[in-house]
Amino acid sequence: GEVVDPLAFVCHHDVAQSQARVVCQKLQGVLPRQQFVTVIQAKADGKIVASERIRAYRKDVLTTGGSKAVGGGDITRKKKLLEKQKKGKKRQQSTGRVTLSQAAFNSVISRSS
Repeated sequence: GEVVDPLAFVCHHDVAQSQARVVCQKLQGVLPRQQFVTVIQAKADGKIVASERIRAYRKDVLTTGGSKAVGGGDITRKKKLLEKQKKGKKRQQSTGRVTLSQAAFNSVISRSS
């Protein structure tokens, strides 16, 4: 993961965890879902104090475009396709980047709610 400095803020140590949880939950609501799991973590004093996860899309490789790509026959072909999808998602998660739009950034920074 990478640190996003513009989202950093200063607060008292006693309320750091609750404030961090609020920011993480706002980010979870604003960021779009990806093909891979996105983990949002907030740190205070070098320790992770809050964490949220954005679930990945479940794309079924066994059906494409409404018609069945793999019929009701051989199970090994289905397993092969699902394993191939799993490798691709793992590779995408290791190199994938999530961008934060300006509107999303502004809604997270606003301390109103």
